[in-house]
Amino acid sequence: MGIQGVNVSAVGYVFMQDGDQSQTDTEEPQALEVFTEDNGGGPYIVIKTDRWAIDYEDIDKFAACLKGICEIPEEI
Repeated sequence: MGIQGVNVSAVGYVFMQDGDQSQTDTEEPQALEVFTEDNGGGPYIVIKTDRWAIDYEDIDKFAACLKGICEIPEEI
C-alpha cells in the first residue's frame, strides 16, 4: 500500500515522562528518543536516553510499541 513516488525512510518519536524517585533531580523529566534507521537490510530501532524507567508490567506493551514504530517505514 505505497504512495507512488513517496518513500518514508525513517521515523522518530520522543517519549517523555516525569522523573522518578531513584534519580537525583526528580523535577527533571525523562526523555526517550526512538527512531528508525535502515542501512539496506530493512528498518531497525535506535534508542537514545539518559534515563528511562519502565514498570515490569509495561515491558511487553512498550516492546509492541517499538515493533509498530519499526514497521511504519515499510507500511508507506
